[in-house]
Amino acid sequence: MARAATAIAFLAGAIAMPGDDEIGDEHLAFLNGSARASCNLPECHKPSKQYEQIMNTQPGYQWNDAGGYCGSFATQRAAMAKGAWISQQQVRDHTVPGGGNDNEILDTNIDLAWKNLKLKFESFDYMHEPTPQLDNIRTFLKKQLIAGNVVVMMIQKAGHRFPIYGMTEPSGFYDHIVPFTGILSDHSFSDESWHDDDYIVHYTDHSVYPYYRSMSSLVGAYNGQSSCPSTSGDSQYVCLNPKYGFGWALQGFEDSKDGFPMSLTVDPWESEPDTREHQSPTQLTGTLHITDLTAGQQYAIYRWDTVDAAFDYTRPTSVHRFTASGPTQTYTDSKTFISSGTTYYRCIQDSDVVV
Repeated sequence: MARAATAIAFLAGAIAMPGDDEIGDEHLAFLNGSARASCNLPECHKPSKQYEQIMNTQPGYQWNDAGGYCGSFATQRAAMAKGAWISQQQVRDHTVPGGGNDNEILDTNIDLAWKNLKLKFESFDYMHEPTPQLDNIRTFLKKQLIAGNVVVMMIQKAGHRFPIYGMTEPSGFYDHIVPFTGILSDHSFSDESWHDDDYIVHYTDHSVYPYYRSMSSLVGAYNGQSSCPSTSGDSQYVCLNPKYGFGWALQGFEDSKDGFPMSLTVDPWESEPDTREHQSPTQLTGTLHITDLTAGQQYAIYRWDTVDAAFDYTRPTSVHRFTASGPTQTYTDSKTFISSGTTYYRCIQDSDVVV
């Protein structure tokens, strides 16, 4: 019933970012139960490489109303790789209009959204880097992925004109926003320069599969209309604008304490209920994956359920203490959280415990 209701609401949705036409078809297929049962495209097959860094997060389906929530969805999935859940609506609610549909996430307002959500990040300086920026954005991308940071990229699909929404150049030279979640290479990660045969991992915001793309295949073209000449034209394919590069690397949280590396996966995970289209939010079960621990040492996992309280260790929602059995630990929180909200987790040494 919920999926059918969403499908009806989607058909009446607002005009979206140009790249979202194909997203609509894929999302409706998901809602109608006719999404791809498997992905047989070459880009769905993970290549064998000597080195890899792939962040622990989950793909899925963005909301498609009011311009498309691709920027919000990409932010959500990037935050999960650091241990937080942020509803797509919460991302928009923490910024201002940027030139699209209400607070639709664009290059003009993403910085404010991330600052207000207490996210620590580094962005590629598309305003001042010399053009073309295609090589430099790939260098930025590889460096950040090696460091374990998901990069939210504003990219292009085929068949569109820029800038979108009548924005002022260089803003708006993209038509979709996706998270890049990993890097694979036959070159040592001590070498941060990109190579044509390096592979990145990205989501599409309208599929449950990760996609593996060589750096050379990411090269896009623009001659009054966008194209991705190094792809076969499947609606899932994306590429980089040849002149401008747009990337935001989510490095962690604005927290005075040093936490241990941690990621969050949720269940259910494929699609967040669209509260903007009057779907009821659902309860999510969160599982944390913590690394860099020392066996026998004591740790504490803090949880906050509001942005305002986040990282105030005197007023957490809950605290879970444990003794590490090894360098990694998995913890499933017995208390669910609501999909329409924000929930942040941090793992610190027990000696640092405040509450």
